Amino acid sequence: MKAVFILLILCLLFVSAQETPDTVEIMTVTVRGGTYLSPISFFNSGTAGTYIATLEKNSPAVRLDQNTINVGSEDFGSFNLIIGNDNIARGVYFDNLIISKGSEIIQEIPIIIGLESRSSEIGYDVSIDFDANSDISITSGETVLSPIVNVYKLNYNNPGSNGVALTFSIYSLDGDLLISSDEVVSVSRQASFEHFFNLGLTDYEEVLMVVSARSGESYGIDMYQASLSNSLLFSPPVDNFTPRIYTGIFIFLISSIMLVSYLWYNRSMNQAKDWKSELEYVKKTQFSDAAKGLRKLEAQKNVLERAYSSKYISKNSYDSAIDEINKLSASLKKRL
Repeated sequence: MKAVFILLILCLLFVSAQETPDTVEIMTVTVRGGTYLSPISFFNSGTAGTYIATLEKNSPAVRLDQNTINVGSEDFGSFNLIIGNDNIARGVYFDNLIISKGSEIIQEIPIIIGLESRSSEIGYDVSIDFDANSDISITSGETVLSPIVNVYKLNYNNPGSNGVALTFSIYSLDGDLLISSDEVVSVSRQASFEHFFNLGLTDYEEVLMVVSARSGESYGIDMYQASLSNSLLFSPPVDNFTPRIYTGIFIFLISSIMLVSYLWYNRSMNQAKDWKSELEYVKKTQFSDAAKGLRKLEAQKNVLERAYSSKYISKNSYDSAIDEINKLSASLKKRL
């Protein structure tokens, strides 16, 4: 029995120590005039050979210093990317770097580049503040992002107009433009406001938010990669466990049972109180998760109200979502 118990504990530690699968590495760079040199390094754990790098989309905003190198066995190789181009329009550009050896693709890296005006020419700049826990809501299938956009006037001595043209865009990570809108605002020093992106019905798990500020020859830009896969789908957060966590909890419970049995036969029946304390701990944890769920539902409700008041979602979607939130709140309150 002791051997079985130790084996179960090792299984539990193995499940707990495993990391979630790595997401695709995406290289995002903002260049303020001129060019930027970025090395891409890799390790050759196999035999020596020739490695070839290609840019799939041939974007004018990025090029390779050289596209072929020889790398020895158990050695490092590196390709240099030259990012930036003063002879093309300011904006966002997409490409895909592919490193191969023979017919085998070794590495594939999506590249996203934001080109701004030179520091000496830029008069306005922007930044995106985004909280993945409260700035994403999904109501009746409609996905709404609500970041805070900050606009900065960098040249206070400019006596001209304070008007600046803002462009709000959403792209897929492949470069497809999903949403775009324009707005002119007046900024004397700094302005901050909430902007709503209604993606409607979408299957994208990740998107790129892009906000740019243009005034004359000045062009500033900011980008933010947002994950939609972890957004609240109006299901109780307490029950939103991944299969891996379920497996860990199951092994934990089985291991605890085996521990009680082992102590029963080797010590005394009084040790059963340890199992009772474990159950109390799980119960308290569930209460804590329920409270967190209520706070998150309240935050989502606030986002819905702001989105509805700005006419970014329909009344039917708003009413349906509010009704669902109220039902879930009542359900979670029963667990407290």
